[in-house]
Order: sequence, then structure tokens, then C-alpha cells
Amino acid sequence: MKKTVLTKREMIFVCLMLLVLLGLFISSSMTYHEQEMSPGFIHRHFPIIERIVGKWNIYYAGRWHNAFLDNGEAGMTQFVMRKFAHFSSYFLVGLFACLGLDRLFKKWCGPLFIWLGIIGLAGLDEFHQYLTGDRTPSLHDVALDSAGALLAILLCIFVYWIRHHQEKSNS
Repeated sequence: MKKTVLTKREMIFVCLMLLVLLGLFISSSMTYHEQEMSPGFIHRHFPIIERIVGKWNIYYAGRWHNAFLDNGEAGMTQFVMRKFAHFSSYFLVGLFACLGLDRLFKKWCGPLFIWLGIIGLAGLDEFHQYLTGDRTPSLHDVALDSAGALLAILLCIFVYWIRHHQEKSNS
């Protein structure tokens, strides 16, 4: 039986993926109020984002979110930053997983298995939030997490495809 060993480069990506997952676990262990940013903090550190996002009107998880409904522009900014954190964290998990683990699978099924595994991790993360006080788990967040991972995986596939065709045309 052939033994598959990760290359040094792949091992770095796997370690980066585990580091992001550790950050997600720590974040999920914190209550909402431990993570909450005060309006003053947002005014001082994110004024440009606050001015842009404060005018948005987003329908998410069955309700509208805007500055009027979410405690002003700072509340809306915090909402958008939290959702961006979901999307971008799982984008990184998907990217690092694809770059570190893809070779272990057959070419056509690797990205699928990676994505399904990440969906499972996102579900476990939301369950962990359920066990944490003052947190509300959401299937909408699992969907957002999954979308972030899927985008990263599709970008990897696209880059692999381009590189493959460039190598093919150069030979």
C-alpha cells in the first residue's frame, strides 16, 4: 500500500487551516457581549466603513438589517463585520484546505470532500455557539460559512485549471 505524505508546502497550508479553525473555536467560546464592539470603538476605528455600511439595507436570516433597526450605523457596521468575519474565516479554511489536502483525494472528488467537511465544521461551530452562553446558532451562518469556503475552493479549481492548460500549451 502506497503511503501518502504531505509536502512541506502542503503541511504549512494544513497548519494555517488549523490555526484559523483554532481562532474560530476561541471566537465561538466567547459570549456575544465579550465580542461586542461599542459604538465609540466603531466611530474611532472604522469611520469610513461605518459611513458606507450605515446606508445599507440587507435582508438576512428572515429579517431586514439597517441602521434604523440595528441601533444606528455602528450597530449595522458591527452586523456586517460579524457576517464578513464568518465568510472570510471560512474562505481561508477552504483555501488552506484545498491547497493543503487536495492532492490526497482523486482530482474530481477532492474539492467536494473538502467542502462537505467544511460544512460539517461550520455546523459544529454553530453547535458550539449554542453551548456558549448568550449566543444564537444559525443555519444561515452555516450557509454563509459554506459559501465562503465554496468560493475559495472554486478559485483554487480555476487557478489549477488555468495552470494545467498553460503547462499543456507550453509542452
